[in-house]
Amino acid sequence: MKLKYLLLAPAIALATQAAQAQDSAALLDLLVKKKLITNQEAETVRSELTKEYESTAASKINISAPVSQIRLYGEGRVRYFINEGVAAGLDGGDTGQRERLRYRLRLGADINFKDNWMLGVLLETSSSARSANVTLGENPFFAKATVSTTSVVTGTTTKSGSFVTGIDAKTGKPVSGTALTGVTATKGAVVSNVNFGDDLFVGRAFLKYNPFEWLSLEGGRIPNPFVSTRMVWDPDINPEGFAEQFKFTFGGGSHGPSGVDAKDSKGVTAPPGGMTVDVFANFGQFVYQDVGFENTFNSGTGPFTTTSNSTDRWMLGFQVGTKVNFDTRTYFQIAPAFYSYTGGGSTSAGPFNGDNALVILNKNADPTLVTFNQTGVNDLAVLDIPVEFTWNMWGTRFSIFGDYAHNFEAATRAEKAGHPDKTEGSAWQVGASVGQTKKKGDWELRGWYQHSQQFALDQNIIDDDIFDGRLNMQGFFVQGTYMFTDAASVILQYSHGSRIDNSLGTAGFGALGTAAGFPLQSTNLVYVDFNLKF
Repeated sequence: MKLKYLLLAPAIALATQAAQAQDSAALLDLLVKKKLITNQEAETVRSELTKEYESTAASKINISAPVSQIRLYGEGRVRYFINEGVAAGLDGGDTGQRERLRYRLRLGADINFKDNWMLGVLLETSSSARSANVTLGENPFFAKATVSTTSVVTGTTTKSGSFVTGIDAKTGKPVSGTALTGVTATKGAVVSNVNFGDDLFVGRAFLKYNPFEWLSLEGGRIPNPFVSTRMVWDPDINPEGFAEQFKFTFGGGSHGPSGVDAKDSKGVTAPPGGMTVDVFANFGQFVYQDVGFENTFNSGTGPFTTTSNSTDRWMLGFQVGTKVNFDTRTYFQIAPAFYSYTGGGSTSAGPFNGDNALVILNKNADPTLVTFNQTGVNDLAVLDIPVEFTWNMWGTRFSIFGDYAHNFEAATRAEKAGHPDKTEGSAWQVGASVGQTKKKGDWELRGWYQHSQQFALDQNIIDDDIFDGRLNMQGFFVQGTYMFTDAASVILQYSHGSRIDNSLGTAGFGALGTAAGFPLQSTNLVYVDFNLKF
């Protein structure tokens, strides 16, 4: 008998490393119940396991009782890129090029609690919403961060003196007065720019609750809950607000809810029973811009200098879609979504102008100044329809996909931008891929053609790795990926874009670093990434 439990102990020890202590106890109880070992032998094994566990590093980690599981994940990346743009407008034909080495670090944890709660946290480099990259050498002399200052006037001192202002007509004596004879300015330094460099920022911080298998509720800085493409959403963006996700699976020999994530377009497989149909709905309410005081205190010295009230800007998203899983490797998915904006905001309030400031004649033939605004989201009511079909053939994964988006208020948006004769409210993408990247030796080729008109999309959230994050651009994007190991990969990307309508600007901004409103005639972007994920 002694030999029996000595042989069982290593197996149970391995199980203990992958499970909690109660799982080991349950296994021992089962062995006793099946009369494979005696109670005394079970107690001996428990004692041996306890001693062995207490000698490991794991025993020194104390996890709170409500925590049921912790998943740690992360990514390190080194990138080399060349971004090139050809200017339009007054600088037409001039070429700008930016060449940089960059790195990215992300460290995350999903902490699962009992009763279906979860806390998600992601730390990453860079404070940008659309990038976690840090440029090597951007802070000189290997500094981790730099602070720039500039000189400003902080105060003035005046000097005065007397001088003759006239002659008294009666007495003939000169009349004197006081005049300013000099001004001395006092200067001081103020911070003009802070380059955070190697600081870590909170990329995600959210709470998630799954009261039912078919319902997920999230709040905080959350992962994007919508099925989308890079034409509409930059994948680096984690919106702030709330999301609700519903998903049901029918067919395959079973009916009812399914716990598979609806937005994971590559992770769903059909049950053994056959074809299944996933029906899902995603909703989001995102705080696009907080204005601080909604009801502002009066300013100035009296009760008559009032300040008007303001409201936050919200982005609202609604999506209903379906995914037909023909078998474990073949599926078709379509996920129409609608995005709208409500409230005021400040810099996002508009009216949007994708050009520089200009003077136009309004409907009454009066000259009107259209102000410079590249961030406005006024008059956006966007319908987005991403579609994907994936199958396996010759032992290789194939996929064709596309996206179509239309802004129903594009004509009004164009008019407020100073182009009443324009609409330019549609965007579309069509592409294909071959291969997949899951393990060592895997590879994938992916590419698409994209056409994004000036007033079709929200210029603040489109992917800035394509066409430098500009609208009124069309062109192609290609990407190749190879997995050296299960975790290490190299990715090559190239995109070329050109301006669609030469009478309009190219709204948006990206890695080229040009001033907002600076128009581009074409772009060429090359990226080489070395990634390590766990």
